Parts: sequence; structure tokens; C-alpha cells
Amino acid sequence: MTNRFVRAIAASTMLTVGSGSVGCGYILHPERRGTQSGIIDGATMVMDILWLIPGIIPGVIALVVDFSSGAIYVSGSRRVGLHLSPDGRVALQVPHAARPGQVEFRLVTASHQVLARKIALVGPGHSKGESVELQVAAPVTEPVYLEVEAQDGQSEGKTARLSDAIATAHAL
Repeated sequence: MTNRFVRAIAASTMLTVGSGSVGCGYILHPERRGTQSGIIDGATMVMDILWLIPGIIPGVIALVVDFSSGAIYVSGSRRVGLHLSPDGRVALQVPHAARPGQVEFRLVTASHQVLARKIALVGPGHSKGESVELQVAAPVTEPVYLEVEAQDGQSEGKTARLSDAIATAHAL
């Protein structure tokens, strides 16, 4: 190999690695650095994967940099927050379902005491965008969580619980 050929390969490798980092979330979204997990940003992921076209090295570098820095994860701004109003109400939108069934919404305390519950019918024939309002009768001193139990005609009820407590809004 000639000296000129080695320099050309070294220069192209440096340019590829340098330009690979420009197209990744680390440069485009510095506010996301340090995020440990979350929803992966599809646009950033596609950009990183497109760097695999010029070569394996720039694509892998872009993916490693974005995942290790956390820049590939969407920040908490897309997260939906539930708030318990000062008068003890929470409004929820009923999900759309392909099969008919019912969904039970419950507000429960950390000690599993049920504070409020409502059942909504879902599936074809039920209005989209319908909302349910849950009302807590007495002031609550411990964290309140939302539990959702879905039942359709074919399966037993499946219960899910939000991992974070519902934030309590304070009166002005």
C-alpha cells in the first residue's frame, strides 16, 4: 500500500465518523442528554439507521452515541399527566376498542383502598372520545393511583396500574 492510499482511507474514515455524529440526536437534541429510558424518537432512530448506508461504522457510532447519551429518547414532554382537581375529580378519555367490552376505571390509594370507580362500555357502536369523570368523596392524604381493568367477552379481566401517583392540583 502506498502512503497516499493509507492517508485517503484515514481521511475518509475521519470524515465519516465526524459526519456521523452530526446527524444523530446527540447534536440535534442536547436537552435530551442524560435521559435513562423512555419512548424512542422515531425520527432520530431513522436518521441513525440511515447512517448505515454509507457504512457500518458511522451507523453503529450514531446509534451507540444516541443510546448511551439518552438523546434518542423523547423527553418527558409527551407524557400525559393526570391531575386530581382540588374538589377531588379526575377526567379520563375512554379508549377506543375493536371488540365490544367494558373498562373499569378506579382511583385507589397506595394501601389499595378504592376511592372511586366507573365502568364504561367500549367497542363498535360506542362513541369515540367519550370521557369518564371520577369523583373522590373525601380529601385524601396518601398518594392516589389510577387502575384500569379491561374485560371483553373472551378473556378474563386484565388490570393495569399507573406506576406514578396522580398529581394533586392545589386550589388557587
